[in-house]
Amino acid sequence: MSDELKNIDYNDSERSERKGKRSRVLIGLLALLLVGSVAGGIFLFQDSDSAKSGLRKARKQISSLNKQVNSLRTENDTLSLTLQRERVMRTRLQQENDTLRTLLPMHIAKIEVANADGNGNTISAYGKSIDASSSMYLMPRITYWGLKVGDKITLNVRLYDNEGKLVTGTTSPAGYSYSCKIEPIQPNMNTQSLSGWGGADKGHFKPGTYRYEVWWEDMCLKQLSFTLK
Repeated sequence: MSDELKNIDYNDSERSERKGKRSRVLIGLLALLLVGSVAGGIFLFQDSDSAKSGLRKARKQISSLNKQVNSLRTENDTLSLTLQRERVMRTRLQQENDTLRTLLPMHIAKIEVANADGNGNTISAYGKSIDASSSMYLMPRITYWGLKVGDKITLNVRLYDNEGKLVTGTTSPAGYSYSCKIEPIQPNMNTQSLSGWGGADKGHFKPGTYRYEVWWEDMCLKQLSFTLK
């Protein structure tokens, strides 16, 4: 009986020891799990902050890209509108040009005036300043673009003096100073000197502002105001 009791005590002791070992192992595992959980929580917390920071950066980049896209869209809309306006302007200019070709024989781009003597020799070149003291004949020259090429036309000229009065003579056509014939109209851009008006004596014109107008039928094709000093 005592042997059996000893065996029972031994077995109980062994079982107790095993239980103690198991408890220690369980406690160790629990400790490890706790440490792991804490470490994992810290890692997840840090990872969450990193993710949030990355998300904020991504949102900023997306916002910046959206602004760039909107800016490009605005520029594209502006460019499209500009191109549309240019197309409309080109169409209108072409229509006006076609209309001019049907109505006008020429397009006068500019008028220049020279001071010339009785033989047509220039004293002051075209477009240069003219001294009233040396003025003789004021001779205009037109630069024109021929529209009705080959046509023969008559241009009427009006010269207004320094008081704004129309200069006329005994042979002047009604309402004009004189007339000039263009025979024929040349193609492309050309220059054509017209007859001058004045006298053989120097100082024929007084200082002041004068004006030349070039007319075809009832339309003024071009005018120029100029000053004699």
